[in-house]
Amino acid sequence: MEPYPMEAFMKYVAVLFDLDGTLLDTTDLIIKSFQHTCGIHLNRQISKEEVVPYFGKTLRAGLEQLGPDCVEQLIETYRAYNLDHHDAMVEIFPGVISTIQRLASQGTKLAVVTSKTVKTAVRGLKLFEIDHYFTAVVGLESTPKHKPDPTPVLLALQLLQIEPHQALMVGDSPFDLQSARAAGVDTAAVRWSELPWRELAAEKPDYTLENMEDLLELIGGKPD
Repeated sequence: MEPYPMEAFMKYVAVLFDLDGTLLDTTDLIIKSFQHTCGIHLNRQISKEEVVPYFGKTLRAGLEQLGPDCVEQLIETYRAYNLDHHDAMVEIFPGVISTIQRLASQGTKLAVVTSKTVKTAVRGLKLFEIDHYFTAVVGLESTPKHKPDPTPVLLALQLLQIEPHQALMVGDSPFDLQSARAAGVDTAAVRWSELPWRELAAEKPDYTLENMEDLLELIGGKPD
């Protein structure tokens, strides 16, 4: 008798991850990039508390609010500084590497759905040698609409060739949860988000992750 495939015992066959603030700790890099950019073009000192509300938004959306008259210059300066300091300042959250490896080893399909460019997202994944575990990376240029619109999540589902009920979205911002829910995908909010927890809790995520290893219990595996 042939054994049942692992998928037969898994609650979800795929996991979609946001990147910044979920898999990778880019908080300091983002804050310093905003501060550098605002200092040069707006002659303004901006605090961490002022930057955090922009987390989860596209770069353009955030900078348009800060300097609507010079957005292109702001974006150019931000990206130059961000890329120059990327590898030295980006860290990975505890438990991410082992969890990703475990999920991949049991056949779970993995994708990243992020508001940054695909090239920069892949650079971050490669920095910690986990890029090859992801079948798809959906980034800023991948879709005309961005989170909280469902389009990026729907594209990830298409690339993974799965239905919405087969996937779980893991994120650190309300936009991640809203995008997934609009696409018919269950959600898991991470407790290590820099955003106030009340903002994520207000979205009523299906699950809460205290640490990344909690994800393994949600995905499931072959019973004893």
